[in-house]
Amino acid sequence: MSIVHEDYNCTTTVEVIAGGEEALEGEFPHHALLGWESIDYSTTVDFVFLCGAVLISEWYVVSAGHCIVDGERGTPVVVRLGEYDLNNDYDHQVDFDVERAIRHPSYKVSSVYNDIALVKVKRRIRFSPYIRPACLWTSEAFSFSSVIATGFGQLGFLTEQATKLNKVKLELYDGALCDRTFRRNRKFKHGLIDSQICAGSENEKDTCKGDSGGPLQVMVEDNGCTYYVVGLTSRGQDACGLMNSVAIYTRISSYVKWIENVVWDEDVDVWK
Repeated sequence: MSIVHEDYNCTTTVEVIAGGEEALEGEFPHHALLGWESIDYSTTVDFVFLCGAVLISEWYVVSAGHCIVDGERGTPVVVRLGEYDLNNDYDHQVDFDVERAIRHPSYKVSSVYNDIALVKVKRRIRFSPYIRPACLWTSEAFSFSSVIATGFGQLGFLTEQATKLNKVKLELYDGALCDRTFRRNRKFKHGLIDSQICAGSENEKDTCKGDSGGPLQVMVEDNGCTYYVVGLTSRGQDACGLMNSVAIYTRISSYVKWIENVVWDEDVDVWK
């Protein structure tokens, strides 16, 4: 049911996102950010962080495929780990230069399917209480009905981006609801397929712009790992965070073999 990194014992930690709340520092140590060089020369900011990601090994994070094909900025140049407050330079964040980005071979810009990518960094990641890999949910079946999404995205439709990591509880829905919601989207021509998850809320809770690639996760009490990542934020409605909002998430379990083939080939000795 899970993939757990053997070099760091996942123990319980110290409960953007529309309609959510601020996470605790260190609560989601697997949450990563993908950064691009800033093109705003009026500021001293080196990078802009446009997508989330999930730390899965000493060398790799996993994110959304559409985050890797940004037409204006190109591929991300940095992975940031340990970030909690974007306005605070004195927390536990560490930046890692990107060596390469690998989109799933079946991903197409013209669709919402196979929306997953792996990003490798140039130097080995050292784990700490604030930086450590996630456990991956490998079963197609879910024994739960709600999940938690995290991100630094917008806090609501037409609102500002979050400066602190936010979290929100979402409900898992039948695929028919996402089928109805996105049926007019030309990128969604096959409807919701098995490698996707439909999740949302009736109470103005949602993922939003800037949350793409971030984790959809669940806590499992009877395992040493605090959170299992079950999905990645993929596509949502243009107006996020409204009543009865739903979004599409990439199902991690459908891509475990592909992740293994990329990551295991290089890091065979660091998994169990």
